[in-house]
Amino acid sequence: MPEVVEPACETLLSEPDNIEIIRDQIAALLAVDFAHQAELAAEAGVKSKRDYDVAVYVENENPLQYVDDEEPESNPFPCVNVSVDSSGNERGTGSVNKQSMVATIFLDAYATGNTGSNEDFGMRAGLKAWKTARLCRRILRAEKNTFFRLRGIVGNVGWKFQAFEPDNVQSAIRVRIVRITLTVPYVEDVEITEGVLNWEINGIITDENGKILVGSE
Repeated sequence: MPEVVEPACETLLSEPDNIEIIRDQIAALLAVDFAHQAELAAEAGVKSKRDYDVAVYVENENPLQYVDDEEPESNPFPCVNVSVDSSGNERGTGSVNKQSMVATIFLDAYATGNTGSNEDFGMRAGLKAWKTARLCRRILRAEKNTFFRLRGIVGNVGWKFQAFEPDNVQSAIRVRIVRITLTVPYVEDVEITEGVLNWEINGIITDENGKILVGSE
């Protein structure tokens, strides 16, 4: 008699993997601090206060779709998109119930240089993209955010920065991107019990485009 194959998983597989939690944690940490930075910039009365009002997206690789040449003030820049590029483990690492993994996570910092000044748009876009990337680094490297607040799950993170222009831009707005590549060692198949930001308590939600909104009720 052929053996009847029974389901291996008896419960609904609704819980995210740790890599998804890590990605969302990074995005939430950035969104919370950028919201605070925007408040501080407004209180200080700095001319470049919009540079600190940075939108954060999750897995949205084309924020350029929101560009409106006729209404430049409505454009989403500066902004950062957080996405997982890859994740894997080395053969022989970990155990059946605990995997030592390494993920590559991209933080793409977008900025535009279009302003009413006479300065070169491309130059300004580059300077602002690097500024946005710098703010990301300082937020995530702040003492409170060590290991993205997931100590014991996340190990020492590697950082790499690279600037480039988006492909096939159909807009008159000049945009530059600085990509931060994070190399993140972490443990999978282990429940994370501490450090994860509670999105509901902190008033954090995402809209239909993957944009993180802070202070929502």
